Amino acid sequence: MDITNGDVAATQQHHDATKRSDHDDSSSNQNQSIHDDDVSVSSIIALSELDPPPSRSEILRDKWLESLSGKIHFWVGVTVMALIIIDGAFFFFLLVGAQNMCTPRTNCNPRNWWYNFSIQFLNVLFTYLATVSLPWRLSNTAHLFNGSGKHNRSSDAGLDLYGRPTEKIWYHISQSRRRIIVFFLILNSLTQYANQATRIIYYSFELQNVFPGTLWTNLFFMLSMMCATVAGVLQIHAEMGLRKVHPERFPPTLFETLGEYLTKVRNIRRRTREEGGDEEEPTRDGDVEEDRRKLERGRSFFVRNIHSFFSNVEPSLGLWGL
Repeated sequence: MDITNGDVAATQQHHDATKRSDHDDSSSNQNQSIHDDDVSVSSIIALSELDPPPSRSEILRDKWLESLSGKIHFWVGVTVMALIIIDGAFFFFLLVGAQNMCTPRTNCNPRNWWYNFSIQFLNVLFTYLATVSLPWRLSNTAHLFNGSGKHNRSSDAGLDLYGRPTEKIWYHISQSRRRIIVFFLILNSLTQYANQATRIIYYSFELQNVFPGTLWTNLFFMLSMMCATVAGVLQIHAEMGLRKVHPERFPPTLFETLGEYLTKVRNIRRRTREEGGDEEEPTRDGDVEEDRRKLERGRSFFVRNIHSFFSNVEPSLGLWGL
């Protein structure tokens, strides 16, 4: 099934709610001005104007999600991600015997102690992310699989948790695709909790290295990783498809913004070197000043695009504990 086409078709259902002026895709500054002026239309509809008004459970949900949206929480999440990469690499090297602590390389001490420590620490990090992301995952699950009650809000593409038009890219993924993604994310949390339980029961290298420890620890570890991988691939593919088809609606990724900024810097420096090497036509003060202004505009564009990106993907990152 073509994920991109499904998401694009669903997104266009609410495109009329957020009309924009035409723009030139080759002009990054003009494109950025559109993102700056693009205030989520959900902010126009106040909660007090909703019919029916927010329920107690919705207000509690909002406070729950708000508590997870601060800068401290974000940077803790980034730190956890970095530790997962570092500890994951350490665990892999010990797993394949790429160590000089002792022999035989894949079954000796202190290698075995550090191997068990690394996998235990890795599981604690995964459990943290599975826990702090659970409010976002449960909120979206309730929203997407709602019934016909009084306070059930529409979850059509382009509508937020209150059924209001929004420009957050996560809500523009088709309803069916979001259902599949949150289904695997909930499974990821549940299997990770089971995985953590097995690591508590089979807490030592000796216990987790013999049956039944080998079965239960590896089974739930693989299931948790598989669920996270499926959900992540589906979400990334869908959001990339939306950005490709609607670049004027959704901010570019960090890599795209950084690449564009670095290209501008390289071009300006190259031109400066070329003109500076021409003795017959030395670089004029006006040219230097113009290059300086271009660099300043480039930095400003870079910062604004980063801010716009993180604001736009807040629900997307919340599903992963960031």
